[in-house]
Amino acid sequence: MPRKAYKRTPGRSAGMPQVMSAQNFNRRISAEEALILATAGDGSKTEGFRNLMNLYQELHNVGYRCYMDLPAFMSEFVMMRVKKIN
Repeated sequence: MPRKAYKRTPGRSAGMPQVMSAQNFNRRISAEEALILATAGDGSKTEGFRNLMNLYQELHNVGYRCYMDLPAFMSEFVMMRVKKIN
């Protein structure tokens, strides 16, 4: 019996189509990624995902964008904070 599966259309990236109203994400993650999520959520991957989403929201609010180098941004952000204090 054939499996039901998403058939990739030319020009789209691998994976399911992007739907902004989606509430579930069915993706395979590596053992390392699962460990990161579990650590961020104190043993719960779901809570870890929520915590990382909150962290990204805070970073975005202070000017970080996904195309930026995170260590460089953090260094610059700390330097700006130190200047404000002095």
